[in-house]
Amino acid sequence: MLNIALIDADGNLSLKPADLEVYRIAAQTVSADRPLEPNRLDAIIVCASDMDDARKLADLHAGSGKTRPPVILISDSETPPVGFDGWLRRPVSAVQLANRIQSLRRLWVMEDVARRRRAAAEVFGHAANTDMLSEKRPTVLFVGDATSRFMAIHHALTSAGTGMVAAFSSFSAFDYLHERPFDAVILNAINKKELAFTISSAMRRNARLYHTPVLLLTPSGRYESADEAFARGVSDILPDNASSAEIAARVLRLADERRRRRAAKTVLENCRARSTTDAELGLYRPKLAMAHLQDLLNTAVRSRKPTGLVLISMGKPEASVGPDKLSGAKVQFAAMLRHLLRAEDFPALIAPDFYAAILPYTGKEGATCVAERIAAVADCTAFDGDDPLYPFRLNVHCVALEASGEETAEALVERATRLLDKARMEAV
Repeated sequence: MLNIALIDADGNLSLKPADLEVYRIAAQTVSADRPLEPNRLDAIIVCASDMDDARKLADLHAGSGKTRPPVILISDSETPPVGFDGWLRRPVSAVQLANRIQSLRRLWVMEDVARRRRAAAEVFGHAANTDMLSEKRPTVLFVGDATSRFMAIHHALTSAGTGMVAAFSSFSAFDYLHERPFDAVILNAINKKELAFTISSAMRRNARLYHTPVLLLTPSGRYESADEAFARGVSDILPDNASSAEIAARVLRLADERRRRRAAKTVLENCRARSTTDAELGLYRPKLAMAHLQDLLNTAVRSRKPTGLVLISMGKPEASVGPDKLSGAKVQFAAMLRHLLRAEDFPALIAPDFYAAILPYTGKEGATCVAERIAAVADCTAFDGDDPLYPFRLNVHCVALEASGEETAEALVERATRLLDKARMEAV
């Protein structure tokens, strides 16, 4: 459950905290002049028409620095002021706001963990290169008919230093999307709403395209299918009568979020090196894992946010298999483990035949889902045995738990080990 604060300086926000509960978001409406404890919030929503007031409220309640939570502005302004992570124009639906909160919180977690993991990797002798992203300008894909507003959008983005590629059919659109990365996609839904919805839904089912923001170009005025659009993965709705300044601001706000996500993921990936990972399995080494886990636990105590852990043991397979085949299966399992986790999660080798998945800002429920996924994949995967006609399965056991109080990393792993021993005994 995400915890957010709603600050309605205008007093006319139609959304109520109860509207967000279905999306697992606990919202509290707070006074504009009462400072909050930002380190215990997942996001702050400011609803204000006066941009000076909005900026002051953001600074008062969110604080400053890299650990400040995402701040989303809801306003009728044509362009947002600096200092906000998200910007929404009225009217705002519950599903739209929930999507933006969840997306920005996930980005915040990725960036926070990337900073922490880079610092831990440096202690263990690896200076992660944080300057991998090229300085090329953002690129946006426009999909659909070239209506009268096409050139206006093209001009607005070009003037803002953003490139735009046009795809006038869904076939060419997916060709482009699979050939190169885009920072945002604009779908023309003025005349072909269902086609735009189909493309957006397909992007959300694709792991590589899942986080690419989608804007829907719609007729001006109240868009009657707004709730359906946001439920299908649309990030924002762009009316066709929007000014050039508004077009550029709304598109670039989302494009910048995509670039930040890509940069954080690059940092996380580049923390993997000879000095930080096991040479054979490619998993993080035990000492680095414990140091990173302890850092997350220290933060969790201050912010009252959870840290999850999945501990995995590997026993001897039931079928007889030679050491070379078994070693190869373990390497494949380690690769599977890495791909079953999010970019910000931490797959590690704790001891011979003991593996861990450290899950930042994840509670017991989320850790249990990860453990079940790992166990299910291991259970249904057959590895090549000594005889090609007789593959074998690895004997894998998993337990999931959440850190408790001021528990140290060593104490958490010891508690997980006891639970794992109990689970293995019960399985006999």
